Amino acid sequence: MFVRQNSKSRKSRPLPPRTRQTPRMGMSVKCMVFCDGDVLLLQKKDREGLRPWEFPGGGLEFGEDLHDAALREVREETGLTVELLDVAGLWSYKRTKLQFLTGVIFIAKATSREVALSDEHTDFAWVKPSEFHTYRLQDSLRQALERIQTSNERGQELRQYFVDTFK
Repeated sequence: MFVRQNSKSRKSRPLPPRTRQTPRMGMSVKCMVFCDGDVLLLQKKDREGLRPWEFPGGGLEFGEDLHDAALREVREETGLTVELLDVAGLWSYKRTKLQFLTGVIFIAKATSREVALSDEHTDFAWVKPSEFHTYRLQDSLRQALERIQTSNERGQELRQYFVDTFK
């Protein structure tokens, strides 16, 4: 029979916490930046190496409003200072089983085409909206643009009513 020499009671160690994945929802902004009729597209540096094209934008910081986040993201990713003109539409995208993003696409105007890319992107292009089909757009952007094109006409009328009435 085996007898323990050191009879001190063993302290039980707590088990490591279960790694439980929690669903996460993020809020993001994108900007259609226009200059002389062209729109700015950025080529994303992604892990998969697909390098899709997208509008400048990104996630909100805690306590930041949509407008300020849009201006900050454009400045950080392109070096441009823009004027926000309107909201183009809303978008949402299921990134993974547990990650969901929702956001706003703003229409913005730049007075300069001098882009200084951040390290998040590999290239940029000023393109005519009719040329979008020649670029491999990021899935979430492509889906958002499809929704904007089929937006509700009555919703546009109501939005215009409120814009005109409460200026």
